[in-house]
Amino acid sequence: MFYELCEGGGQTLIRRTLQAEAGNVIHETHQCSIVEARVIWAALLSGQAR
Repeated sequence: MFYELCEGGGQTLIRRTLQAEAGNVIHETHQCSIVEARVIWAALLSGQAR
């Protein structure tokens, strides 16, 4: 499993990719502001996101 912080055009989302034999499963957050996404990203990296 890995996470990506994706930014572009003033919008940001966080993508989670689960790697499996049958293929990758990708989940993404809703598009939000860069500020909001960076708060979520910091919580994710510190182990406090749910």
